[in-house]
Amino acid sequence: MKTRLRRISLEQYVLLDEDMAGLCTACGNEQHGCEPDAERYKCEACGERTVYGPHWYLMTGAVE
Repeated sequence: MKTRLRRISLEQYVLLDEDMAGLCTACGNEQHGCEPDAERYKCEACGERTVYGPHWYLMTGAVE
């Protein structure tokens, strides 16, 4: 299953990386306690397995 990552700013990338947080592609929830390379973690807000760490956003070109 291919998930399309939302685009995030460079500032948001840095904040996510510093806070050890990921971002849910389904609902936009910022979830703490994620590895920088988190992939398909379960979202605490919506329950979907669509939380990705900031390094995923960088690797896929989704950081503006």
